[in-house]
Amino acid sequence: MKFTVRGILAAVFVLLVAGVCVRLGLWQLDRLKERRARNEAVGTATAQRPLVLDATTAAAVTSDPDAYVWRRVRVQGRYAPTGAVVLRARAREGNPGVHIVAPLVLGDGRVVMVNRGWAPSPDAATIDRSALRPDTGEVTVTGVLLPVETRPDGGMPAGRVGDDTTYRRLDLAALRARAQGEVLPVHVQQLADGAVPDPPIPVPLPEMGEGNHLSYAVQWFSFAAIAVIGFGVVALRRRRT
Repeated sequence: MKFTVRGILAAVFVLLVAGVCVRLGLWQLDRLKERRARNEAVGTATAQRPLVLDATTAAAVTSDPDAYVWRRVRVQGRYAPTGAVVLRARAREGNPGVHIVAPLVLGDGRVVMVNRGWAPSPDAATIDRSALRPDTGEVTVTGVLLPVETRPDGGMPAGRVGDDTTYRRLDLAALRARAQGEVLPVHVQQLADGAVPDPPIPVPLPEMGEGNHLSYAVQWFSFAAIAVIGFGVVALRRRRT
């Protein structure tokens, strides 16, 4: 069988395309595995009896925060007048917005950040936070516990009046520099209680479905097979002519 330079190059190209498609298919399978693991973790944690976050349980959570991720929680305290954080680029039902995260001071002086929910913002960064101030008295918040990342996020200017720094994600070091009191390494994602209120609108629990990862993986593997088989058919036909 005679190999031409053009044929060799075509074969290499087809193999590269097939390899990329296979890699993308495996990536989708990895995403599916992660989704299933997350669903199992969410289901197991949320099925437990809600945790009352007080001085005793806060110490336990601080010592092993990973053990309490997605655990339902009920916490009482007072929102601090300063130290709230805006998380930019958060969409809801296709609409741009931000998340408002406020420091809740517990009875022993420790601070737990509470993601109060989504608020509309045309540029997904700029918002008048004065209109979204939390209650000044003692409140009870129900939600789930999520980790506060330790990766640094210095924030970026949002170009608005007042506190002009927004963040992509919660940053434990940045929060502790802003807050007055020890900030816990977890935060509360507040859940809706009854009817959907005015903004900020609580963020719901993630959907427990598996998404389209499996079908996407099958598609990518199919593309790889089509590329290889198609090239083989063309090569055989040319060999016979």
